[in-house]
Amino acid sequence: TASSGMDDKPLESTFDNSMIYDEANKRTSAFEFRGEDGVTIEFWMKAPAASTRGIMQITGAAAGEIKLVMNTSDQLQVTIGSGSLAPLSPVTVLENVIASAANTWNHYAVSIHSSSVGLTYKGFKNGQLKKTTVVGSNIPSILPTTDGLNMKLAWHGAGALFTGSLDEFRYWKKARTEEEIFNNYFV
Repeated sequence: TASSGMDDKPLESTFDNSMIYDEANKRTSAFEFRGEDGVTIEFWMKAPAASTRGIMQITGAAAGEIKLVMNTSDQLQVTIGSGSLAPLSPVTVLENVIASAANTWNHYAVSIHSSSVGLTYKGFKNGQLKKTTVVGSNIPSILPTTDGLNMKLAWHGAGALFTGSLDEFRYWKKARTEEEIFNNYFV
């Protein structure tokens, strides 16, 4: 059932007032990336054998892009780029994603944080840090432009339709600690 005022409206037009814009408190977009704060992407996934599948994509015309893809080599990869810089090469944040647990639920988390040494990527599976990668290039931020930022989940632009199930997807506008990620997995 629909709430009052939602009847006969497209879903995207029913939440116009759900974001309060407040630049001082970094409330400008739900999907932004501020390098100094970082981001964390967390989700549960159940999927059959590895195949190319797009898990998440954030785009914004001139703002930039973040993509999270599982490739045919059973690796979880992130590609990130700001509007002024070409996207960096994909970074593998987890390996053997499905191989050891095909078609069972697993919790995955990826955190990305920008610092003076570059971008630090951390990949987690079931609350445990599995891989840390530092890339010398830096992306200062991906902020909304007049077109805003858009997120697609289980998108098909990665080469094939998404096959599997996603649940409890979360996009945090900060690089969460190992303890926070473990606690979210455990709870």
